[in-house]
Amino acid sequence: MIIQRKKKILAISYLFPNCNQPNHGIFVLNRLKAMSKYADITVINPIADSPIHRKISKFSHLQCIPELEKIEGINVYHPRFFSIPGYLKLVEVLTYRRAVQKVLDKIGYDFDLIDLHWTFPDLPCGYWLSKIINTPFHITLRGMEAFHIQDSGLRKHIVAHYLKKANKVISLSQEMANKADEVSNTAERTFVIRNGVDTDKFYNLDQAECREKLDLSNNEKIILGVGALIHRKGFDLVIKGLRDIIETEGLGNTKFYILGAQGPEGDYRKELNQLIEMYRLRNHVIFVGSIANSELVTWYNAADVFCLASRGEGSPNVLTEALACGTPAVATNVGSVPEIMESEDNLGFCVPNEDYRAIKNRVIDILVTERNNKAQATAFCKYTWDWCARSVMENIN
Repeated sequence: MIIQRKKKILAISYLFPNCNQPNHGIFVLNRLKAMSKYADITVINPIADSPIHRKISKFSHLQCIPELEKIEGINVYHPRFFSIPGYLKLVEVLTYRRAVQKVLDKIGYDFDLIDLHWTFPDLPCGYWLSKIINTPFHITLRGMEAFHIQDSGLRKHIVAHYLKKANKVISLSQEMANKADEVSNTAERTFVIRNGVDTDKFYNLDQAECREKLDLSNNEKIILGVGALIHRKGFDLVIKGLRDIIETEGLGNTKFYILGAQGPEGDYRKELNQLIEMYRLRNHVIFVGSIANSELVTWYNAADVFCLASRGEGSPNVLTEALACGTPAVATNVGSVPEIMESEDNLGFCVPNEDYRAIKNRVIDILVTERNNKAQATAFCKYTWDWCARSVMENIN
């Protein structure tokens, strides 16, 4: 009997968890961990470094990240590359490549595939390495920001140039696949594979028990939103329609719980609070703050409807987590949301982006309808990270 050798994959990603930021790019880790069942995975996650980084509190924690750590059984290397926050981004093409090269000089260059999970500065590095070791390189597109369309510098041109050279492109949504084809003619090399969900962590629970655990009333109708308190997440769109929701017969005790804190794109709480005062919703909108990932399953199951009103997404984990718990959703048609919401019947509604009226109308539809959340969870639980990993392996072999 011939035993086939596992493919050796080198994953290079600017975005990846570490001991100080366990949830930073957790979706990259989740997919690679699932893929490690079918291939030997090694990860290089270069860390930006400079004298400036060491003096600014926002970046100083990066100094504590070890050069090598094992995460979920995978060796993850964290070499440093020179970077000045906000300046001289083109220099990173060389410094990032050199950081990767230093690791490979120690562990060797024997890999069957180079697997990239961000565009800049990963793409130029992946192309360089593919030429050095005569190995194909693939790139996963994880969000529209990966194209650097709004960048005033050369990064958008570098991304477009090297996308043309990638052997295969994996896009988390058809929306991103279309954009990649528009800028780099990638259609024939592109596969749409959205993120999976960890069904060992997200599953159906009794709503009343979850509410008791969270000290929430069983008499409330609960709309749940999860994400950083930034404009892009669209919490304002839910708030704009909330007055009409609570004035609907039988929905007067509806409340909108928001889980999240300030994000890297800013803090939108001032604007949200202004809307809350304008629509007289102080008793109906609750900012819970940041919570542990392990507590999300309780919140999803406590809610009557999950609302993703985002103005832009890749493959939103929070949506698939809520659906895996059996919580129906109303979500805007961004990123992979259309594909997710169409994957099974009766998951909820996909609505136009920026349309707060459509959001509130569909939220009302769900709140006034009896639903079988357990049946939804059972139907959706097939879309695991293993399902995602197998889809990836089938398309890269």
